[in-house]
Amino acid sequence: MTQQRMGWSVWVGVMGAIAALAQPLAAQANDETVDGWMSGRVDESEQPTLPSTPLPIHPVTTVDEWMTQIAQATVQITGVRVESTEASLQVVLETAAGELSAPTTRSLGNALIIDIPNAVLALPDGGEFQQASLTAGIAFVSVTGLPDNQVRVSITGNDAPPSVAVSSAAQGLVLAVTPGLATEAEATEEAIQLVVTATRTEEELQNVPRSVTVITREDIEQQTRFSEDLGDILSQLVPGFSAPTSRTSTFGQTLRGRDISVLIDGIPQNSNLGSVPAALTTIDPRSVERIEVLRGPNAIYGGQATGGSINIITRQPDASPVSQTIDIGGSAAFNEAFLTGDGFGYNALYSVSAATETASILGSLSYTSRGVYYDAEGDRIPSDLTDAETDEVNLLIRLGGELSPEQRLSFTFNHFSQIQNVSYISDPEVNDIEGVQKAQAIELPAGTQIIDAPNEASLETTNLTLQYFHDDLLNSEVSGQVFFRNYEFVGGLPTDLREFFGIISQSPGSTQQWGGRLQVNTSFNPEDTLSLLWGLDYVREDSSQRFNLFDPGEFDASGGLVFRKIGEVDFVPPYRLNDLGIFAQLQWDVVDRLALSGGARYVNLNIDTDDYTTYDGNSVEGGTLTADDVVFNLGLAYEVVDSLTAFASFSQGFSLPDIGRVLRFAPAGFAVESGIDLTQPQKVDNYEIGLRGNWNTVQASVAAFYNYSSLGTRFAVVDDGPLQTVRSPQRVYGLEGALDWQPSDRWSLGGTAAWLEGGDDADEDGDFTALNSIIIPPFKLTAYVENETLPGWRNRLQLLFSGDRDRGFNAGADDAPINSYITLDLLSGVRLGNGELALGIQNLLNTQYYPVYSQYFAPFSDSDNRAGQGRTMSLSYRTTF
Repeated sequence: MTQQRMGWSVWVGVMGAIAALAQPLAAQANDETVDGWMSGRVDESEQPTLPSTPLPIHPVTTVDEWMTQIAQATVQITGVRVESTEASLQVVLETAAGELSAPTTRSLGNALIIDIPNAVLALPDGGEFQQASLTAGIAFVSVTGLPDNQVRVSITGNDAPPSVAVSSAAQGLVLAVTPGLATEAEATEEAIQLVVTATRTEEELQNVPRSVTVITREDIEQQTRFSEDLGDILSQLVPGFSAPTSRTSTFGQTLRGRDISVLIDGIPQNSNLGSVPAALTTIDPRSVERIEVLRGPNAIYGGQATGGSINIITRQPDASPVSQTIDIGGSAAFNEAFLTGDGFGYNALYSVSAATETASILGSLSYTSRGVYYDAEGDRIPSDLTDAETDEVNLLIRLGGELSPEQRLSFTFNHFSQIQNVSYISDPEVNDIEGVQKAQAIELPAGTQIIDAPNEASLETTNLTLQYFHDDLLNSEVSGQVFFRNYEFVGGLPTDLREFFGIISQSPGSTQQWGGRLQVNTSFNPEDTLSLLWGLDYVREDSSQRFNLFDPGEFDASGGLVFRKIGEVDFVPPYRLNDLGIFAQLQWDVVDRLALSGGARYVNLNIDTDDYTTYDGNSVEGGTLTADDVVFNLGLAYEVVDSLTAFASFSQGFSLPDIGRVLRFAPAGFAVESGIDLTQPQKVDNYEIGLRGNWNTVQASVAAFYNYSSLGTRFAVVDDGPLQTVRSPQRVYGLEGALDWQPSDRWSLGGTAAWLEGGDDADEDGDFTALNSIIIPPFKLTAYVENETLPGWRNRLQLLFSGDRDRGFNAGADDAPINSYITLDLLSGVRLGNGELALGIQNLLNTQYYPVYSQYFAPFSDSDNRAGQGRTMSLSYRTTF
């Protein structure tokens, strides 16, 4: 843990430097405008100066005096008037004395919500203010008191939320209200629903002929009250994404039954080396602005997206001159294991941002420490292969600058580190007990030593990217990006593999990726109804993995306690992948209600490795492999009626098998160029139809899909010859749906549903047999209901149901049927001061269940049959100022 603490000190120093850098930006912002306190910028002449003489010493303030000072600082609103104006109306808030603090505003449905801090409502009748408006476009005005010295003004529009201009009066506040128009509401919805993942350019979601899920910053902040695992968050919010696996890797998590491609700000987080697929364990969710999930095979950003693309977009600087956020919290098992002490965890985040009209900066530093996990029966869950007993640090830095009105630069640095010191491991002896057993945690034996090798499991990712944007270069929008990613991992406690490989080993590895993207979006007419996006992507990837070897004699003599490193050998030899893609995409808005899109991508893949010797002594002749292909997409979106769009599409995705998997097990006399048949990557054809509706209080979507691939992704020995790619046909099909409904300002409810099935034609005789339940998860349903129980107090109840599945078992793909389970979570958040205090209870009913991943492995590996977490409580406070 020394390394982790040293790293923590470095990151704290970096954040201090960012805060110092933010100050000049804040000062520049203060000089640029004199908008007053409503813009959050204060004239420097009004800033107090320190006296040149020492301050006098005052007596200690008593509690009664302190409470009196607080009461005196709170401004009383003693009167409310609604007056007609030429534009519409104005709401006048009268005070007996004192100036009201700057309010915050937000829209909720057709209502504009204005919250005023440090104020209390003290009307003569002692009640609240309510008045139906007689002005066109405004339906209702109310003024109510909230807890913690806040007053809320709600102004409800007929067709859309109104806008307001706030000005201070001698004794009060004036809210000049302008009705919102229906067209303005639609424009607001369009702005919120813009996505970039589906087309690589900003596109209104209603015009995208594909299934897309947009997870907002508000959604992410809400879900992190339960779990900071991105896989858990996606499982709750994305139809077609399999249920949580309770593991740190993405193995066993699919999207529409196939692999996912994960990007952070356009940087690929997947690598061809699939030994530790941790693409979703590369960033703290609290550092994320939003996530866009394109469901279904595609080649928008390149390969590996045979199931879909997950584009993670990091936090953006706030629009205010200076903004700081503090988020602190803790968690613990909330059942009979509550008082054990080793199940407690805690987390903290600090972020600061500053912005002017031409420059911005953001820094975010977070730390998370997790304890041991407990199941619903109060038993410890083995920590190995999970994120229990881990310490995580995430540092995000974003710099932005405007070179001219048409040109911008953006630089992003993201570093994520996870270190695990395991105290409890899975007991291997349960594998010897007859029948299916629950994985049992045993304490790591006292005296265990790892000498001359890492003594903790770890993974570390660093992303750097520089982006350039030009809004009008030769009548085109041009953007370019260069990036670098470094990923390193260590497997942790060495493993005795003598039964299989004849060694005791630990397996560290690494991948370095660097590359760039260039795209040009050219419009062919002034109306911008016909445009062509074209460009190229390039990624170079260098990967390797080795075995740290340990002395078997000393290990046996110590009773399995001492691991002394005696050497290392290549497990996966160093190899290089070059991925070049050239693409063109046409977008045509035929008429107001019909949009067509289509395009192609040429893929060229090149892999090379030098001569090497395998871990068991086989000499292998290196070489170069080349594969290329062209993939296509075509889609249309038609607005059947206002706010309801029908869409249909055909798209192709591609992926390359894990070359490292065959290189590490190459037999004697193997040659790379002649021993691997890799004429083209796996290609998946996807067909999809769907409906998408986006009304004022209801948002809904439904889609049906079918995808097929004639190319396999596994290697096998064919006719006693060299290793070759087995190309057995495979198909996946299913239905997905999502629904959100806001029946009133205080209530919202909804959920998602996904059913899919799939088969494999190993004999290529047209007879497809069911795929296993790791690839094809059971039916999944999520649901939620949310209510603002009192002003400033919201509660959310959410459910996840994973169904039964026996098709895999009946086909021989699973060794046992998969059983259903339900989990229920509760979130309660109350506004406290300038922030929110949130209570999250995961698995509220303390249900004992086993994730699908555990059930799949249970029949032949009881030590992997880990139960899910029991009732777990988290408490956190978040404030922005």
